[in-house]
Amino acid sequence: MDDYYSLLGIDADASVDDIRGAYRVRKDGLDTASDSGRADAAKLNKAWNVLSDPYQRGRYDEQRSLAVEEGTLGADDGDGGAVTTTNGSASNGATGKGLRATARNSRQARQQSTRELRDARTKAATLSPPPGTKFPAPKQRIIAMVIDLLVIIVLVSGSQILASHVAKSQKPEVVATINRFNDEITATNKQKSDADKAVSADKKANNTAQQAIDQKKSDDAKAKAKDLTTQRDTQVSKLNPYYLGSIIIAFILGFLYLAVPTALTGRTLGKRIQHLKVLREDGSPLGWRGAVTRFGLVVLVTFVLYLLLQQIAGVVVLFGVTMWMRNGNMQGLHDRFAHTIVVTDAAD
Repeated sequence: MDDYYSLLGIDADASVDDIRGAYRVRKDGLDTASDSGRADAAKLNKAWNVLSDPYQRGRYDEQRSLAVEEGTLGADDGDGGAVTTTNGSASNGATGKGLRATARNSRQARQQSTRELRDARTKAATLSPPPGTKFPAPKQRIIAMVIDLLVIIVLVSGSQILASHVAKSQKPEVVATINRFNDEITATNKQKSDADKAVSADKKANNTAQQAIDQKKSDDAKAKAKDLTTQRDTQVSKLNPYYLGSIIIAFILGFLYLAVPTALTGRTLGKRIQHLKVLREDGSPLGWRGAVTRFGLVVLVTFVLYLLLQQIAGVVVLFGVTMWMRNGNMQGLHDRFAHTIVVTDAAD
């Protein structure tokens, strides 16, 4: 198996920028007028195409780690993966830091081997999809997630609109007071803005007396806007039960949307469109218990974090859910907790 890292003279944990720099240095040093130079350029292009793409690089790293364990890394290379440059020098296959290849001492080699074995244990698949199925392409799963997120956003928006209508019908005087305060705050902010412009004009005209008058107008408007905002917020707090209820309803609807169809068919709308299915790790149907466990954790954690972090909660949960991108079994944190896998038909 070709060792693309050795070919470019970089570490296996090198960043994309380091890979790009090493690729350009190697490529610029080739004599592409010769057949061997063109062959070397093709090798470099292939290495760059694989290592610059996160998905291809992840798959390659898994295969490379297995090759390290089996002792077959570089065994298929006629020249050990070396690329000859215009001055006749060649890479000796050793992995080095930075842009130039350097010989590795035994300590560095042991450290690199340890990292590769650790990555292999982390990324290599330990589960096999049931017969007739396979792990889906990342694009399929991402599209399915986007579709499901859009549905949930619609449910959340709908619940908020409903809460607003209920609040308006149940507490019309409070809503009217809030609207009045909002209008007054807008008008006061405009007064402050006009006063600030007048202060700037006074400074240019060196009119100290008028500047003091306009500055006082600005300060008074600022204090009034602050007082109005406090009074407005006091009125808004009276509607908090309605908005909290809308949030709870939104989470319940989101949970039902995810759990019910998954328990019955193993598919949400997004997964159905992308021909994906959720199963237990042993290949059996998920069922009600599995669906409740898988999505109950996600909804519960999201709700608790929302109360603490507001909108940031969605980002935190989404990170945990998308951890399947760095897992050989394509399992997010919720999949590992519920012992589930996502598969697609082998023909897809």
